[in-house]
Amino acid sequence: MDLYCNKGDVKELRLYLNQTQPLFIPVSLFTCESLTSLELGAENNVTLPKYISFPRLKRLKLQKFEFSDECWNDELFSNSTVLEELILDFCIFRMRNFCISIPTLKLLRIRCSEHVIDGLQDCALRINAPSLLTFAYWADVAKEYAMPSFLTLVEADVRFKLGKKGAQISLLLRALAHVKRLTFSDSTLQAICSAYDLSNNLLSFHNVKVLNVSDVLTTDQGLIALLKAVPNLELLVFNEYMNDEEEEDSDEDDSEGAQDDDPDSVEGENNHGNEDKGDVSDAVECDDESKYGNDEDDSWALSTVTTGCLFPHLKSVFFEQFVGNPRELKWVKLILKNAKALQMMNIRVYGDYFCFVIGKSEEELMAEIPSFPRASTGCVFRFCSLDGISVIH
Repeated sequence: MDLYCNKGDVKELRLYLNQTQPLFIPVSLFTCESLTSLELGAENNVTLPKYISFPRLKRLKLQKFEFSDECWNDELFSNSTVLEELILDFCIFRMRNFCISIPTLKLLRIRCSEHVIDGLQDCALRINAPSLLTFAYWADVAKEYAMPSFLTLVEADVRFKLGKKGAQISLLLRALAHVKRLTFSDSTLQAICSAYDLSNNLLSFHNVKVLNVSDVLTTDQGLIALLKAVPNLELLVFNEYMNDEEEEDSDEDDSEGAQDDDPDSVEGENNHGNEDKGDVSDAVECDDESKYGNDEDDSWALSTVTTGCLFPHLKSVFFEQFVGNPRELKWVKLILKNAKALQMMNIRVYGDYFCFVIGKSEEELMAEIPSFPRASTGCVFRFCSLDGISVIH
């Protein structure tokens, strides 16, 4: 490998090490001037050389590397002066501080394994990347965050593994304030509930036009809080189905706590110290919903006036794995009753599970949903059925 790298003609290299003994990677690999893309994976402990320099490297991916205060130095990043993509997958962080300072960086992805305890929960993460465009963070909540707001950020994907540190979560959200496309997981939404309670004021993401919920939705409170923080949202995507099992957990909580996961629970979604009432100013902004009082689910829908108009600019909604359970139907109703600018609602039926859950045929559902009261009379419904046929209403 020494001779090959020193020839100066190696531009892209992928190397995965599955050794049984500690390994020291040759210095020649970490001083190769021709490399533009490097992917390194290691199953066991790998020692990095003291001196590292990649003058042409634009993409670096490290998988399953272990970083510690004893072996880590910042030269891996500081001497990569043109680095644009940095991917850290399933790495272990046994250290107090982990710093990434790369002025040229455009993409940063940090992904930790759910089964590794040595993640970032005991580490302070410091990032200085003024040119960052894409940021993906699939990891536990770090002990501390130190990062300025990413002014150039276009897309962010945040999926917390552990999310009970409200103050730290608020610091990370503040750095994402200028993002345009945002993806959050259900665990991140649950973490937002914690951060929202602690800070009493969730940061607004005024530039967000596209919002994705990446996995099975189990919390309504966090999503309500987030929707309030994206006032200019135009596209909302639910990538997976919604879990409708919150009633099974309600016996474990008191009567007040049981309401926290309801999208229309005043106590759960408002979090401004009001015990029994929502924000009156929000109620004034929405249309009178009393004309829908005959709907059997209106006790759920009527209380949405306390949430204010959540979707003032929403144009499109996608349900990518729709099973038709009560929770999903409640969200469909909430969106339709509040989204005055809605142009299209796309519903993709989720396999055979669909008919089992709702006890209705596809034809019945396709006829029922367009009949729900809605604020936008021009909304078009597009259903993708089990047999792959698209039906437009």
